[in-house]
Amino acid sequence: MSILFPYFELLASLFVLLLAFDIYSRHYENQAARFYVRFALLAFFACILTYSLRIAFTLELAGLINRFSASLIAFAFAVYAHFALIFSKKDNFLKNKAALIALYAPPTIVAALFMFTNLMYQRFEILSYGIISIPAPTYILFVIQTLSYTGLGIFLFATYSLTAAQKTERQQARLIAIGSVIPVLLGILSDQILPLILNTRVTFPTVVFDFAIMNLFIFYAMRRYSLFAISPGLAANTIIETMPDSLIVTDLDGRVVLLNEEAHKYFHCPKGKILGKHIQTLFEQKDHYEKLYQQVADQGLEIERFKANLCDPLGQCLPSFINANILRDELGSRLGVIFVIRDIRG
Repeated sequence: MSILFPYFELLASLFVLLLAFDIYSRHYENQAARFYVRFALLAFFACILTYSLRIAFTLELAGLINRFSASLIAFAFAVYAHFALIFSKKDNFLKNKAALIALYAPPTIVAALFMFTNLMYQRFEILSYGIISIPAPTYILFVIQTLSYTGLGIFLFATYSLTAAQKTERQQARLIAIGSVIPVLLGILSDQILPLILNTRVTFPTVVFDFAIMNLFIFYAMRRYSLFAISPGLAANTIIETMPDSLIVTDLDGRVVLLNEEAHKYFHCPKGKILGKHIQTLFEQKDHYEKLYQQVADQGLEIERFKANLCDPLGQCLPSFINANILRDELGSRLGVIFVIRDIRG
């Protein structure tokens, strides 16, 4: 069983990556979700390096790998606390750069001790389940940092589970707090305090599994209680698909890149018949389109109630009012044109 231990660590590491990928792919627009993913990715890389440490060819190589893995773990706990601050809406003070620097200064110092000194570990040993590290007295700094950041995060989640206005948020925070307490206490005791006091390891290292359990509880809270499910992107998609008017979005060349369900019904054809086509083909009189495009794309005007006859691919034309505006990104660069179309037959 011992010889399989590193491979269980590998599976747990990949499990963390899978959870991070799932949340990012679903909720990347949400700030708290993005910070959770940062925490999960740091945990994943730390776990993979810990697995690599366990099966390193030499003790010297193990020591080198451990410098990186321990540094990542130090930063992972700081990001966990940052995630808790964002989740509990206590992060306004971090808009001050000095406060943000102060938040990440301790893990930077601890990581520097791991990376550039030999003060944190006494030696490395080979056991039946792989290579392990034995901490030196200075390692107490890492223990204090771990307790401080995880304690802060758990406190914020626990407090928010009592004070949040929404029941769903209270349930989410409570589950994350509970799911963090167990692995944090287990990890600090088995991987940090006992080796430091006893000058040897009496249990299997648990850090990889602790990260996996923490991430599992956070992931479950997200999915079970729909944490981060409401995002600007989801709201926009819902509005687009349920609005009573037809909506068509084109690129700057006039090629249709998006249309909603109402536009599909309006033109009596599958969306594939219109996507990729030039929107000019929908205008009965091409000069009407050219006039509209010039006002919107060239002059940058917002056009309302522009009257034109629009025709479906079978040639049936309907009198329509068109509202048109340029589509821009957050930096103001032009991306395309939005057309909102309404049937005016009454």
